[in-house]
Amino acid sequence: MSVSEHPVQQPIRMIQVPCDEHGNPKEYIVGRGGITRLEATTKSGMHADIAYIRVWSGELAVAEFCQHSLSGVYFGEDGA
Repeated sequence: MSVSEHPVQQPIRMIQVPCDEHGNPKEYIVGRGGITRLEATTKSGMHADIAYIRVWSGELAVAEFCQHSLSGVYFGEDGA
């Protein structure tokens, strides 16, 4: 499954992760804290059918989460 085949085709404006590296709840919101884009993506190989969300800050991917590790995904236009 390529990115163009990903089931989520609408913009993602925010994701919630149950805990960050310090054990605290975390949100990634487009337009805040340097986050410029949240991108639905997939992996090749053994985990090809699992959706992932990639977090971008400018042209740098700063984090990536498997859909199973997210507590919320919120859709809408960037900054909505």
